[in-house]
Order: sequence, then structure tokens, then C-alpha cells
Amino acid sequence: MKSIFVLSLLLLTLPVWVPDFRKDKMTVFASLSYYKCDFDADKKEDLALWHPKTNTLYFQLTSDGKFYEKKFFDAELNYSPVFADYDGDGKTDFAFYQVESGQWIFYLSKEGLQKTFLGGISDIPIPTDINGDMIYSLSIWRPNAGLWVLTEKTKSIQSDDSEPEIIPEGNFQDSAFSGDYDGDGKSDLIVWRPDDGYWHVVRSRTGFDFEQSDHIQHGKEWDIIVPNDYDNDGRCDLVFWRPSEQTWYFLYAGSQNQNQIKFGEKNDIPLSADLDSDGSPELITWNAVKKSWNILNLKKHESNSYKWDVPEGCIPAVSIIQKYE
Repeated sequence: MKSIFVLSLLLLTLPVWVPDFRKDKMTVFASLSYYKCDFDADKKEDLALWHPKTNTLYFQLTSDGKFYEKKFFDAELNYSPVFADYDGDGKTDFAFYQVESGQWIFYLSKEGLQKTFLGGISDIPIPTDINGDMIYSLSIWRPNAGLWVLTEKTKSIQSDDSEPEIIPEGNFQDSAFSGDYDGDGKSDLIVWRPDDGYWHVVRSRTGFDFEQSDHIQHGKEWDIIVPNDYDNDGRCDLVFWRPSEQTWYFLYAGSQNQNQIKFGEKNDIPLSADLDSDGSPELITWNAVKKSWNILNLKKHESNSYKWDVPEGCIPAVSIIQKYE
């Protein structure tokens, strides 16, 4: 089978806003909410939508409450957002991956425009912080080979000639991300397997030794993973949203306690973000048909909805899908 990276989302029953997908295509999907979207460094995350057809970002800053529309590329090539803090200034940097060429393009606060290459067709771009300096580096996960290619930023992105580290993990059709599962401040490499619902966690403190990895059953096929630190203990929790039940299922990394919260509609796109800097990410869904955000504040037990006037086909900038055919 051939693997293609697409920034979009497909649910169990096809939403009306995804007409080009067929039911015989295997998909796995996830939210990259863990890497945050705080473009103004006010410690409050910002809501952002990406329009793949025009390579345009629509976002609202919490610092001034204003809405912004920014077109990044005029070319007809498709770019995928891979937002994270790549220079350590506390701001989320605008970063993009071009899947056909493996080119990364960064708009950094300190160093300006930076370009480099890592990866290619079928690779999944995923930020990692493997040395715990709170600065993300570019990395990829290669599903057709079941391995990670990790880099560690030492100088500027363009001049970094350090040898990439190859870590075997995962199978074709897994969903991959990096997050600090054990609280040591460094990224652990995690894949979730839709076929059996197992999370496989390869920890940085073991030198990414798969023989010492954790294997945790939590979820089933068609669930959508939304990992984040929901209890503010410095550890990334294993969380998924089940569209058929509109329910979030939590497995907390520290306490190993579990919880369930019903929130959202069947064809929503789930994500999470700490919008008020209280340390606990809000549960968020984007309804592409209604063009509305739905937000549940877990600490305040309050929910709100907001409509945005954006083009058809916009999706959350932190949503990611692997499409197999």
C-alpha cells in the first residue's frame, strides 16, 4: 500500500465536508495539541485553523482578541503546519512541511526564515525535544519502515549538521507522536495502534530501547487520539475521543486513573488547548459544517461556542491524518 500524509480528518461516517475520501481507504488520525499554539507568548494558547487549498492560516490571539488571516505560500504545493517552539523564546513558531520534497520552512522569532530538508513522501513530521531544553527539533516518523529519524538542534536549523538518530518503533498504519510520558522533561516516542488500541511508549530515559518500552491497551479502531497533559503534572496523558459516543476517554500517565467525559458532536474534530493559562487544557472540538468552536473548561465546568467566518475546508492547525490506499 502507498502512504500519503494529508492535513485533514476523517471520521467513521464520512462528513459532508470531506467528499474526496472513499470508505475503502484506511485512515489513522490524531491531534498534535501537545505542542501548543501560543503565537504571542502570553502562556495562553491561540485557536488556529489551516486552509490547505490556499495555504492560509486563520487564528485569534488571546493577547489582543483580534483575528488574523495570513497566507504563507502562493505555490500550488500543499504545505502542512508543524507548529512548535523551535527557538526557545516561548512563542510557537510558524513551521511547515512539504511532503513531496521533505522541505521544512520555519519563520522563527530570533533567526527569521529558515529552510532545511528532512524526510519525504510517506513520512510524518513530528517535533521532538529529546534533550529536555524546551526547544523542539525537527523529526519524522516513517510508517512504511516503522522508524523515527530524530535530530537534535545544536546551532541554527540550517547549519545543523549533526547525525540523525534512527529509532525503530511502530508499524504501518500506527498513529505516532512524541510527548513527555514519564515527566523527565524529555520527549518519549509513542505510537498508537488502531487495530488493537495499544499505545507503545519508548522512553527517552532508556535510550529509546524498545525492549524497555510500555505497552498499554486504551482505545479501539476509529478512536481519535488527543494526547496532552490534562492534569498539569508534567506528564503527557493518553487520551482519545470516540466519535460514535462523543466521549473523551482519559488515562492519566501519573496516577494511572481513568475518566470519561461526554463532549462534542459526532462529526467534530477534537483537540485541546490551555486557553486561559490555568494549567489544564480545555476540551475543544471544531465543527467544520457549522464553522464553530466548542470549548469545555474542565476546572470551571463551563462550555462555550464560537462561530468563525472562514472558507469551507478549514481544519484545526494541530490536526493530522495518515491516509493509506
